Amino acid sequence: MKQFKPMQLWNVLYPVFLYYAVTILILSVVDFFLPRPMDFALLRQLITSVAVFPFLYKWYRAELFFEKKDVRIPFIAVAFLTGGCFAVALNNLLGMVRIEDYSASYGQVEQTFYTGRLLIEIVALCVVIPLVEEFLYRGMVYGRAKAWLGVKPAAVVSAVIFGVVHMNLVQFVYAAVFGVLLAYLAEQGGSIWCAVAAHMAANFTSVLRAETGVFSFLERGMAVQAVVMLLMFGAAAGGVYWIKCLK
Repeated sequence: MKQFKPMQLWNVLYPVFLYYAVTILILSVVDFFLPRPMDFALLRQLITSVAVFPFLYKWYRAELFFEKKDVRIPFIAVAFLTGGCFAVALNNLLGMVRIEDYSASYGQVEQTFYTGRLLIEIVALCVVIPLVEEFLYRGMVYGRAKAWLGVKPAAVVSAVIFGVVHMNLVQFVYAAVFGVLLAYLAEQGGSIWCAVAAHMAANFTSVLRAETGVFSFLERGMAVQAVVMLLMFGAAAGGVYWIKCLK
């Protein structure tokens, strides 16, 4: 077992603290200059994510935990499909056990980010925010934890941290479970872009679920939800197996 060293733990955690310190600073500027429409929370998150990404990208490139070989497009494509399927299945599972009943703050999150402005939701939730979060949590946090603890413990540690920062029970469970898959995809695919693609796909399915009728057939009953969940988990498992075999 690895010896616990506080400085190594701090080395894993401080990118998150620094990220939020910079984010708060940018938010204070945004809040001062911009008016506040109904969807201001999502807009400000988009602006801050765009502003912080160049700094985060440069930081990641300086340490370069992944990208040790050419990015393989088929891996990224399969990771995208795997992430989307897994997200649908996991959302179904959490819906079936009604975990949202135990998390009042999750309803506030839904009202904040699912505003009915489909274009801004796609840009923010499906492109920019997944990009930033993956460079932080899988790029920096997981990469540093891996150097300290090894692959499997690092995947769990980075996923738990990713869950905790969401600050509500539903997203904690979802992000922690999904975070393990994201770390696996980045590791096996040899590229942070595998995790980015999977995260983008997952958020895209959530936006579609919230803003369109694409998944309305799931309201037909528990049996339909269960069948879809099993099919999507099976498809995600197939994607994981494909990436592992062709690594």
